[in-house]
Amino acid sequence: MQDRPEQRPAFETTNTVEGGVGTATQIGNIFRGNNFMFNLGPRWAVVIVVCLLAAASAVAVVFVRSAPSEHSEPLAVAVTPNVKTCDLRWVVPKPLAEVKAVADPSVGPDRYATWEHSKDGVQASTARFTMTVQGHDATSNVVITGIRAKVLEKRPPLTGTLLTGECGAPTVAHYVRVDLDSEQPVSFPDELDADTAADMVKRGLRADPVRLPYSVSSTQPEVFTVVAGTELCDCTWVIELDWSAGGESGVQTVGYDGKPFRTTGTSNTVACIIDDADWCV
Repeated sequence: MQDRPEQRPAFETTNTVEGGVGTATQIGNIFRGNNFMFNLGPRWAVVIVVCLLAAASAVAVVFVRSAPSEHSEPLAVAVTPNVKTCDLRWVVPKPLAEVKAVADPSVGPDRYATWEHSKDGVQASTARFTMTVQGHDATSNVVITGIRAKVLEKRPPLTGTLLTGECGAPTVAHYVRVDLDSEQPVSFPDELDADTAADMVKRGLRADPVRLPYSVSSTQPEVFTVVAGTELCDCTWVIELDWSAGGESGVQTVGYDGKPFRTTGTSNTVACIIDDADWCV
């Protein structure tokens, strides 16, 4: 016995197909309650479902393509200032008398750059630091093809007191020289003499000159000593590394602690020489 119309469940749909015999697909039980789609007929319903699936796939593709990569820059760079007594010169924006008045004999030469009364100072010419460059991936090499210095701002040399530890000038090899007073600040000094190079090797230091390009990975870093100097400005600057990897190339900017480097000349300062026995001798 056939059910009367009022006894049929609300979600059932009866389709009428005109023309020749073919295959009909009933989708009413999948989209229950969607009377608008059923009123259009099964063929239009199938078309709408296909369009919705295509749109969802497109959104998924866009999301995957726009998702940020694990590393936004190909190089991992660590910058470490050289705080050895012979290498560090620091200008504090205070007169010599004020520095003497608050001098603390317990603060040794290796700590005066971060001393409470001088931590607002600026590294003086010549500033030295090491720059360790490596890739993020051990299996993919990144090639360093160029090193440049870019001066962002120049001001007159800072006025104040120059804190310095006097000793013999250190020997530096495998280093990048940055002359902030030059139109082309970066240069790569040539080889050392044989005796000096041999002495440096004995002390565990690199004596070979910088020769680009260099290939780096997470297990194969390259360490540079950077020596930056100026006599004419209080300069804010950055290093730019040209790189190439995986068929792509670009420029990565390097500073210290998330900020540009800052180096000042010493022409507007009075020297305060610090040794292990006294301040401002």
